[in-house]
Amino acid sequence: MTAGLDRIGVLGGTFDPVHNGHLVLAQAARREFALDRVWLIPAAQPPHKLDEPVTPFAHRAAMLELALADQPALAVNRMEEQRPGPSYSVDTLRELRARLGPACALYFIIGSDAFVELASWKNFSDLFRYADFLVAERPDSAPGQLNNLINRLPGGFKYDSEHNRWTHPHGAHLYPLPVNAFLVSSTTIRRKIRAGEDISRLLPPPVAAYIRKHQLYR
Repeated sequence: MTAGLDRIGVLGGTFDPVHNGHLVLAQAARREFALDRVWLIPAAQPPHKLDEPVTPFAHRAAMLELALADQPALAVNRMEEQRPGPSYSVDTLRELRARLGPACALYFIIGSDAFVELASWKNFSDLFRYADFLVAERPDSAPGQLNNLINRLPGGFKYDSEHNRWTHPHGAHLYPLPVNAFLVSSTTIRRKIRAGEDISRLLPPPVAAYIRKHQLYR
């Protein structure tokens, strides 16, 4: 186990580019679940974008480093850069669990938009062997929306009303993560940059400066 870290959150993504919505999500998870550290893990080869242009890993990781420079509880983890082939979450969580050992509380942070697609992920049920899940819920989410999404997944989750969590047969728990939504996407940011629109309120200033310096997304 990493010394001094007993509760670790994992937030994966393409981060092309990282934006304030990612940071709001990571900070909410850290605060609500008393996490020692949240690792933001950029995908080397995003499996859902194998046929799409993706900014080189070095740029995406560098932007993450800049975004987290003043966030001591958040850190970039480049582990997927070392693994050949598509960056599947199940492989990442399996490797992290092997590294950290069974005593470390590992939490996989995911937005509800990505959670909707979970059944299409590689070996998705195995994800629940390695980590608990924190599923982001916006304040304006319809009552019962998360429960409906969970009920659509194969596997037979059981709800525990006392702890407000669902349990997968493999043993992992799934918790709702309340978060004040920051409605932005990397796709929108890239489009705005190409159109010459202002993006200054959508991502950290050092990231915006990096994008200008390297002429990304033009």
